[in-house]
Amino acid sequence: MSLRTDIEGKRVLLLGACGVLGRRHAEILAEQGASLALADRPGSDVLDMAKSLGARGVEIDVTDEAGLVAGVAAAEAALGGLDGAIYNAAITSEGLARQSGNPFPAFEDYPTALWQASIDVNLTGAFLFAREAGKALKRNGSGSLINIASIYGVVAPDHRIYEGQPFNSFPGYAASKAGIIGLTRWLATLWADSGIRVNAVSPGGVYNGHDPAFAAAYGNRTPMGRMADRDEITGILVYLLSDSARYCTGQNFVIDGGLSAW
Repeated sequence: MSLRTDIEGKRVLLLGACGVLGRRHAEILAEQGASLALADRPGSDVLDMAKSLGARGVEIDVTDEAGLVAGVAAAEAALGGLDGAIYNAAITSEGLARQSGNPFPAFEDYPTALWQASIDVNLTGAFLFAREAGKALKRNGSGSLINIASIYGVVAPDHRIYEGQPFNSFPGYAASKAGIIGLTRWLATLWADSGIRVNAVSPGGVYNGHDPAFAAAYGNRTPMGRMADRDEITGILVYLLSDSARYCTGQNFVIDGGLSAW
């Protein structure tokens, strides 16, 4: 078997394709020759984006179980099967702000609804996606499932770097991303004898036009002295989708510029 990190012709479903990282993941996977189905929530530009990349587009609301089941099935049918599936959907600070006029209250006043919104998308959505994508990968006889977690599922944030910023770290995010890592390991041991590899990827902070003071404060917390660039995350996905990673399962790949080494 070739050890080249080659995903030419691999049939891959990427859920969460329209965000900061998802969009770049889609572009790079397409450049690498993957046969893609791109999914994101209704009202996003996923259908137009998919068309521009020569991919199939599917609208999926991860909080709608029936819709997610149908969407994964539609992607599998459109591609003629699945070799890989990536769960990249998440409630971010910006998404949380859209749902509440006060998205970052003190923890002592934190409402259950905001907590539940994070769990529904980040963790329950990952569970549902794994369940449905796993069926498709089993039908294929092998495959790679990748869950996008976060550095904040591995280590706690330094809350000081958020002082004076219009956004903050929030508890549901950290808890749900840690849960994704646990789910990943559980699935890896369950499906290993079915030829399905399951891994997580935990990016550190990715620069997206952040306030210079925040970017500097975050950079000061990392040995490499800066936030990640969007292009620096997708390479591990290419590897995990490829046959070069055929003995790799149950792992959490931390891409954080060394932050968690301190």
